[in-house]
Amino acid sequence: MKLILYRVIIYIAYNLKGGDNMIDTNNLVRKEKNELIIKRRRKKFIKKCILLLTLLVSTLTALCLKHPYFNIKKIEIINNKNIPKEEIAKLSGIFKGDNIFYINMDRIKKGILTNPYILDLEVKKKLPDTIIINVKEREATFYGEKNGRFVVIDKNGVVLENRKDIKNMNLVKLQGFDFEKTEVGKPILSKDDRRLQLVCNMSSLIGNKKDNYKIALVDIQDVNDIKLYYGNFLIKLGNDGDLDKKLNKAFNILLQKEEVKLAKKGYIDVSFDGNPVVFLEK
Repeated sequence: MKLILYRVIIYIAYNLKGGDNMIDTNNLVRKEKNELIIKRRRKKFIKKCILLLTLLVSTLTALCLKHPYFNIKKIEIINNKNIPKEEIAKLSGIFKGDNIFYINMDRIKKGILTNPYILDLEVKKKLPDTIIINVKEREATFYGEKNGRFVVIDKNGVVLENRKDIKNMNLVKLQGFDFEKTEVGKPILSKDDRRLQLVCNMSSLIGNKKDNYKIALVDIQDVNDIKLYYGNFLIKLGNDGDLDKKLNKAFNILLQKEEVKLAKKGYIDVSFDGNPVVFLEK
């Protein structure tokens, strides 16, 4: 199309200028053809260079990825408290000597999360040869009894493990559930969903109080008659309304009144509005 248009222009110019300024159309056409050929050759050359460069980069990348320089030499595990690093490393399925670019991150996470103590984790690659596993563990808060063993439970009511001994674990006994049917890695069973929600609420309210206040037991057998034991003192909380307010009242009495501190046992009833009822046995 270009060539035809060009010839038309030349023809018009020829007729306008006359014979004295006649243009050599054949030379111009030949020149146009040469330019088109040069352009085509240049495009082909550029395409070949791009293809060759892409092939070269791909080959070099593949060689680099398989180079021993990128083999895993170190596995760092951080923020673990209950689960040994060796156990987490084993669950990850990572081995020293594996190529860092070829490990499956999803498979690593799935493997580690099979341990009930692991709530969440983050896996990072630190080039050239290090894997960093940052774990977030579940917090063991309660325990129940099952066939002469102890069922360890986290603050959300999930069963973490069954143990023969819970010494030095600083756990609060939980009553109101059938622990015979519990399974590790799953929430404790209850016919009333409110009980499981109460476990979460109580663990949130108790928080670090269990470390300082020696809370021994939480009884939620009856959601309208919640009980809590502080040493030999029974705290009657009633229903789940205003639990935070009720607990503050009870602990203020327990920690501030001298006669309460001297008493061997007793109870504090904060299950209703008004002044709490305090009974002391000396």
